[in-house]
Amino acid sequence: MKTAFDPTKAKLATTCEVPGILYALCYDAEQGTLYGAGSDWSVYCVDLNAEKPVAEKKWTNHKNYVSAVAFVDGNVITGSYDQQLIWTKAETGKPVHVVDAHDGWIRDLAAFPDGKRLASVGDDMLVKLWNAETGQLLNTFDGHAKQTPQGYATALYAVAIAPDGKHIASGDRIGNVCLWEVETGKLAGKLHAPTFYTYDPRTRVRSIGGIRSLCFSPDNKTLAIAGIGKVTNVDGFVGPCRVELWDWQSGKRTATCQDKHKAVLNHVAFHPTEDRLIVAGGGDSGGILAFWDAKKEQPIHKAKPKGHIQRFLLDGNGQRLFAAGYGGFQVWTSDATSN
Repeated sequence: MKTAFDPTKAKLATTCEVPGILYALCYDAEQGTLYGAGSDWSVYCVDLNAEKPVAEKKWTNHKNYVSAVAFVDGNVITGSYDQQLIWTKAETGKPVHVVDAHDGWIRDLAAFPDGKRLASVGDDMLVKLWNAETGQLLNTFDGHAKQTPQGYATALYAVAIAPDGKHIASGDRIGNVCLWEVETGKLAGKLHAPTFYTYDPRTRVRSIGGIRSLCFSPDNKTLAIAGIGKVTNVDGFVGPCRVELWDWQSGKRTATCQDKHKAVLNHVAFHPTEDRLIVAGGGDSGGILAFWDAKKEQPIHKAKPKGHIQRFLLDGNGQRLFAAGYGGFQVWTSDATSN
């Protein structure tokens, strides 16, 4: 029987090019289809069952960048800079629901494990809970600061759902994470990770960095926070890629994973069967796809992707890693073999 994806033996097997940048990625496991969307406002798909997979432009329903996407029950749900959430039937490309969801850029979406609800975050600094089938707004969570400590614009980049569906985590530019009780809407806790935030008072007079991705561990005990460490050159967005692990229920940081590779980590996930992290991103040192032992500061392996990666996911069997970013889709395999 094959083992799960072996990070140390990752190989880039296939690339499917699209114009510009794909910011978001989702997967229809039943049909074997990848969906990605990004800078040209359009949704693309790749049929992974094809002999030679290629990216096909499917529809353009938004009026600006598409920065978040989820696949739920036959619908591709997209969030955009145009502040809308759109439910589109994958088979037809026709919108099912169009919702004016946030008063600001919609940065991220996350579907609940049961597929019945969906959480979104936007630059209005709100977390919103939705019925994944009807598009009905179920609740709004308000707890992030509306400005940076210096009075500049901030952003709410990341959202994650706990494996049991009982909590939502959201992460912002200034390094704050809010933990929300789904059923009550109450703020269950708050974490502060200031290393992810840099304020430049001289060169550009702006705040940069921020928490770009969050992920709960399979046992629900640990929250991984990813982004970029202190930025030393704001013109080049130069800083070390960084992950922090937190016992989110006690509010204590348990580990720090940082590498000299100058990049922002746009996505973090726990390996499905081992105590390891998978991270991806890009920056001044180029793209990165890295793998960390959760108990060690330095990565155990770094692969060189084709361009910067914005999002990735593992297939249902954990045998392949799919990524989206600069230039299109990437499919990674490993040398996992039968025992």
